[in-house]
Formats: sequence, structure tokens, C-alpha cells
Amino acid sequence: MYFICSYLSAFSSVHNKICKTNNHDYGVSTNLYSLNENGEIVRENLQKILSVLAAHQIALWEYDIPTGKCSFTDDYFRTLGLKEAGVVFKDINDFYHFAYPEDINAYQTAFAKMLASESKASQIQVRCVGEHGEVIWLEDHFLSYKGNEEGDPDKLLAYTVNVTSQCEKEQHIKHLEEHNRKIIEALPEFIFIFDENFFITDVLMAPGTILLHPVEVLKGADGRSIYSPEVSDLFLCNIRECLKDGKLKEIEYPLEVDGSKHYFQARIAPFEGNTVLALIHDIGDRIRRSEELIEAKRRAEDADRMKSVFLANMSHEIRTPLNAIVGFSEIMALTENEEEKHEYLEIIQKNSNLLLQLINDILDLSRIESGKSEMHFQQVEIAGLVDEVEKVHQLKMKLNVDLKVVRPQGEFWTSTDRNRVMQVLFNFLSNAIKNTETGSITLGLKQEGDWLKLFVSDTGCGIPEEKLPQIFTRFEKLNDFVQGTGLGLSICKSIVERLGGRIEVSSELGQGSTFALYLPYQEIPVEVAERSLSTKIDSESVRHKKILVVEDIESNFAQLNILLKKEYTILWVRNGQEAINSFIREKPDLILMDIRMPVMDGIQATEKIRTISLSVPIIAVTAYAFYTEQQQAIQAGCNAVISKPYSLEKLKETIETYIG
Repeated sequence: MYFICSYLSAFSSVHNKICKTNNHDYGVSTNLYSLNENGEIVRENLQKILSVLAAHQIALWEYDIPTGKCSFTDDYFRTLGLKEAGVVFKDINDFYHFAYPEDINAYQTAFAKMLASESKASQIQVRCVGEHGEVIWLEDHFLSYKGNEEGDPDKLLAYTVNVTSQCEKEQHIKHLEEHNRKIIEALPEFIFIFDENFFITDVLMAPGTILLHPVEVLKGADGRSIYSPEVSDLFLCNIRECLKDGKLKEIEYPLEVDGSKHYFQARIAPFEGNTVLALIHDIGDRIRRSEELIEAKRRAEDADRMKSVFLANMSHEIRTPLNAIVGFSEIMALTENEEEKHEYLEIIQKNSNLLLQLINDILDLSRIESGKSEMHFQQVEIAGLVDEVEKVHQLKMKLNVDLKVVRPQGEFWTSTDRNRVMQVLFNFLSNAIKNTETGSITLGLKQEGDWLKLFVSDTGCGIPEEKLPQIFTRFEKLNDFVQGTGLGLSICKSIVERLGGRIEVSSELGQGSTFALYLPYQEIPVEVAERSLSTKIDSESVRHKKILVVEDIESNFAQLNILLKKEYTILWVRNGQEAINSFIREKPDLILMDIRMPVMDGIQATEKIRTISLSVPIIAVTAYAFYTEQQQAIQAGCNAVISKPYSLEKLKETIETYIG
């Protein structure tokens, strides 16, 4: 605005000469053009100045400070383009009728502040609204001058500039900036600007965006110091191709920071000169979802394959013992030789046990994998458990195979599930017996630091090295011609992991195998062990305890009676209502409760008994192995659930657990 100030200074000088020539004060509306004959030169200079100002849409006006009156000429409104818009006013108050409503208070405040100041110099910007709604931006500049003999300023000389074009451009620029800001804020991540040499010249991002590296580190940095050599080469190649052909490039790349790997996508486009703009987007979630989908697809394919394997295995494994049971049952009915009948009965019993073991394995696997299999942790003396396992299996050994036990002296107590540990050892020994024709099988116990190692070694056929990694996989069998589902070791692995231990195998083909179970071991004080030992059930003390059998089928009761009558006093009722009455009358030590019965079922009977006593142990006995029914029994108040068919050993173990 330097040239405007120069013209205004010249105008003030001319104006003062005019005033002195006429020897009295004139307002702008009369004095600017009322010159005498001696002022022709002055008038010509004034006209030149006004013409130049008008060419730049600059108009002059005066404000009388004492009276508050304004002086505007027709040229003022014509020069500023106000007349065409229908904006014509006489004074400041009249001007406010045309001012933009939002600008009035600001203008009044600025005008009053200017009048109160000593210099009276100010610059105020305001918008006017024309009769057709058009907006005209005006900018007023004020300069005071002396209008009386005392030299006090009583006049304000002002020039108004039409700055509509400039303000509209500024508004447009602000609009673009706001538009771009909103775009940047809406971007999924951030923008890097790279030059052709892969240096980061700028980083643009929405507020609150968190980068893997601080912004001050990124700006001006060589991209090769941020990215790996492979990613840097990928960027450089695409940046140069983008600058060469002007086409959009898209790349995906990993970035490792503090040991964590992140995945990004960069869309690279030409920007300014030798720079490119790269829109960076985090695609870690997409990569993870893709990996999860690939893994899910793999698992689905494995599941489909396993289903086919399962059906093929189950068809063979179920039909084999079932064929023997059906066939020898028919043969036994036709023979009268007692010795042959006894032989056939042994075959039927053997195949019945195989079939039962198969079903138990399937149910066990289902319960363990669904997380419904419970673990009952208690203090267990492991050396004594090894002796028990050895006694059970001594009679199962083949003629040319010896069973040996290797364990240190003393007791070893640990917190674990006794029955589950025995289940794993039974499986180890069962496999060893199957695969060992001559030699020996060793059942052992060792302490190795914070672990108790239980192992079974045999001198059998051994396992090929290529099969060792899959030995704990479902349906993996060493010998397809030996009966078994291939589920046992998979179940053992799941059990041991839930016990907090680990399972291992070592083998040499033709030399034998060793399966080991490791349990966490922390030596406990002697008095704790003695207390645990004192809770062992004395078989003599339970000999005459009462067991109430609630069973509607007489043959099922007869079986239970034969199994238990030597050690317990057995009571029998046929339905849940009779069970409640018998419980009140006889006060049994334990109840074996069938679930499905007439009159009142076992669930209802258990609930009613629990309103009378919370302490009596109730064991549900059911032919339905579904988890929902078992859960109903537990919720009703049963302490445990035994599924039919059950083994004598399993039944006695459960009874002895609760009847002490």
C-alpha cells in the first residue's frame, strides 16, 4: 500500500493549500471542488490524484470529529462500485444498514477505539450487502489532520479501498486450506512426500495420529535409514517409475520396529517437481485377517481330512470287536462244551472291553477339547501310585515279557489329578504291551529338578524316526494291523498339558521306545503329607457303609449289587420318590442315582434330597453320555456322573473318593 500512502500524503498537501487559499474551512463535499481562479494548478493536481486513486477503486471521504458528520461524494459510491449495488448512505449510522450483520459490532468497536486514540490512525475492514445480495468488501484507512488554528485534530481524512477481489481470493484460499485439512483429517493414516532420492521432505497427518517414528525424526530423513534395504529398493524403484511415467504406483511392505512387525500399503503419485506424494495406510489388520483366513482354511481342510480318517478308522475299529462279540455270542449259544463256552466268553469280554475303550476314548477327546473335562487337583503320593499301576498290569503281561519297576525310595507328593495321571500311565503301558513280544517293560519314577518324571520303556519294535513328530497326532498308528483308534496318545498329550506338565517320546526302530510324563514337583512339608496320607480311605472302615441304589431296571441293580455287596450294605429303590423316602428313613452314606426313571426322575430327586442334606454324596449313573444331561445332574447337586457302561474299577474309585 506504499503508493496509496504517497497519494494520500500528496492529497493532504493539496487539500491544505486549498483550505489556505480560500482562507476558511470547507467540507469535502464543497471544498474539494470549490476552488478560486488562483487555485487552478492545485485543482489540476488534485484531479490527477483522484483519477489515479479511482483507477485502483480507492475513494476519499471525511469525518468531522466534533460533530460526527461524514462527507461522501457521488464519486465515492461510483468509484467503489457501491452505487451499482444500490448501497448509498449519508453517514455512519446510515452505513450500518448496509453492513454485514456479523461485521457491525466489530466495525463499531474498532471505529470507537480509533477515535479514542491520539494518533487516530487505523485500518478497519467491513462487508456491505447490495440490494441483490452481492457482498462488497471495503477497507477503511484513517488519518487525522489539523483543521483549526490551535492545531488540534478535528478532521479525519479517510480513504476506502474496494478489496472484494482480494478478499474473495483469500476466502477461496482459506476454503481450499480447510477443504484440504478435512481431506487430510479424513485420510486413514498419513502422507509422506519423498524426493527422487527417497528423502522425506514432509509428513502430513490428521491430528492424533500416532507414528512409529517421531515426526521430527522423519522430516528430512533418508528413507533408507527408516526402512530395510529390500523395502528401500522397492520404494526407490516405484518413485522413479512414478516420476518417469506419471502414473500411480501401489506397493505393500513390512516395517519392523522394536521387534514388532507392521504392514503398510503406499499409494505413490507425482506431486511437485521431482517429488512424489505417498499415501501410507496401515494394513496390519487386513494381513492378520488374511493369515487367519488362511489358517482357518487349513484347519477346515485338516478337519475335513480328519473327519474322513475318523469315519474310516471308526468303521473298522467298531466293526472288528463288534463282529467278534456278535459272532461268538451266537457260537456260544450253540455249543454245550463248558470249556469252549468259557473260551468264547473270554473272547467276548476282551472285545467288549476294546469296544468300551474305543467309545471312552472318543468321549474323552470330545470333553477335553471342548474344555468340559474337569481336573480334580489334590495332594497325591506318586511313588505309591506307581506301585498300584504296577500291580494292575503284572497280570496283563505276555509270557515272554517282564514288567519292572524303577523308582527311588521314599515318598514324592505333588498336587495333581490322580486318576488322570493313572489314565496316562495305563495308556503308556497298554501301548508297550501291544508292541512288545519279548523282553521287558519298565515303569519308572525319577526326580529331575522341579519335575517328577514318570516313564514307560519297552524293548518292543520301536518307532520309525519319521513318525516320531506325528506320534501324538490323532489317529496316528504305528501298526495299522494292531487294534486301536490312534486317539490314546493324543488324549494323553491334552491331559498332561492341562495338568501343567509335558509329554515326551524317544525311540529307536527295532530297539524299543520310552514315553515320559513330566509333572511339576514342589516338595511339601512332612506334616502336610501325613495329613494327606491320613485321609486315605481305610477299606475296613467302609465295609459296612450303606449305599442307596436308585435304579428302575432290575438287571442294572443286580449288576451293581454283585459288584458292591461284598464291601457295602446295598439298599434298592425303583424311582426318585422312593429314593427320598428311603434316604430319610435309612440315612445312607452314598447314593447311586439313575437319571431317567418313572414317577420322579433322578434330577428332581437329587434336588429334593439336597434340600434335606448338602453333605451326602450323590453319584449320577446314566446311559446318556451327553454333556447337557451331565451338566444338569451336577447343577441339581450330584457330586459326580458315571456313564454306562462303566468298569468295576472306575465305579469303586469314584465311590471311595466320596464315601470316606
